[in-house]
Amino acid sequence: MKQLIYISLLFSLFVNAQSYPVQETVLTTNWQSYQAPTNYPEYLIPFTNEFNNEVVRISEENTFGGNIQQLRHHYSLDEPFNSDGSLIKLSGYPCAILDGNTYEFLFWASIPSSATWSYTEPNIMYGIIGNRFVRYDVTTNNYSTIRTFSEYLSISYGEGKGNMSIDDRYIGLVGRNGSNLTLIVYDNHNDNVIATKNIGNVPLSWFSVSQSGLYAVTCYLDDGFADDEGMYVYNIDLTNRRFLDNDTKHGDLGIDTNGNDVYVTFGDDVTRPNDYFIKMIRLSDSNVTPLFYYTADNGVWNGHISCRNTSRHGWVYITEGCCQTIGMREIIALKLDGSDTIERFGYHHATSTTYQQQAQSVPNRDGTKVIFSSSWNNTFSGTFPRAFIVGATETLGITSVNVTHEIPTRVNYYNILGQKVSKQNLSNGIYIEEKVYKNRVERKLIML
Repeated sequence: MKQLIYISLLFSLFVNAQSYPVQETVLTTNWQSYQAPTNYPEYLIPFTNEFNNEVVRISEENTFGGNIQQLRHHYSLDEPFNSDGSLIKLSGYPCAILDGNTYEFLFWASIPSSATWSYTEPNIMYGIIGNRFVRYDVTTNNYSTIRTFSEYLSISYGEGKGNMSIDDRYIGLVGRNGSNLTLIVYDNHNDNVIATKNIGNVPLSWFSVSQSGLYAVTCYLDDGFADDEGMYVYNIDLTNRRFLDNDTKHGDLGIDTNGNDVYVTFGDDVTRPNDYFIKMIRLSDSNVTPLFYYTADNGVWNGHISCRNTSRHGWVYITEGCCQTIGMREIIALKLDGSDTIERFGYHHATSTTYQQQAQSVPNRDGTKVIFSSSWNNTFSGTFPRAFIVGATETLGITSVNVTHEIPTRVNYYNILGQKVSKQNLSNGIYIEEKVYKNRVERKLIML
């Protein structure tokens, strides 16, 4: 019991109050013209942005190894933070695993295809290898096959943009035999296929289940009202197919302030002429709620949407990435209750000449921090931008970053059982490194 208590203390190093940017409304906000940055963000050195929020760059070319995909996070529908916020995964294979509080690089992880963090287990990801649905343990770098879908040559995790229900139970998979596609709803808790539906050779963009696990949604590549265009929603057993939207702009599945499963996306030809630039569609009945009411010439026209703030339901996070709009190059949280309440996190300063250069921001699970990618208005060169995190000053938890290069008085190492070990005797595995300074103690996980 003493060892378990000790481990609990080691893993409870940063207790951050849930703090968010100031809330205001769209029409009362003092929208200002975009100003290009004059600063050059140094690696792991926090600074305060124009909105009095703290920003820190969390990837570094010299540390990570050149101009590589691993310098940025993956995508706005893929949560980089694990379930308890202690770890961050970036993009690519292998992917960089960072400390979720100090943002320091920890180790490289050989993740499976479409790897996403478990909602309930901090060290676990789920992903795909061929036609196998697998479980991956980041602390051991080992895979275990949960189920082999032998009736298909390969499967995908919702065509690369899927997510589980937030209890880790239901997942939307796509089985593939040549060009023939089959939708699969799989019960991960009971190793049971809930339903399948063959859809043939169609231009499918993605397939996913809702956060509650009540619904499954298909998004096709083409806009329209045909069977293989636009978006459709099913009950979780793939019955009761019904039309959801004819528009396939960037969006995400979330939950509104009333607890309803919703799909949130940018406005369309119906809502925009009425000065609404975001819309929310309820999955139960396809009811549309227009959001982000702005009566001047421009609102927010395009970019990316994320509802990965799964423990802060009722908000959507918007990455504005298009046009000379009121929120040009901004990251904004919008409340999903029709009040047009917003929180402004800051400018992302990302260029959008290529897809991999776009900011594609995504919040952590409680929505206090947002990770985004940026070339910082072309300050950083190369194909891939760097990764940044922005949040209210009280929430970033980076005060332990050793920005003055202070030398610790001693360094201790502990194994996963909390037992002190000698550095000279460390074998491959997971350890806790403890640095003792004059006025503080820093601890982090390391992998050898």
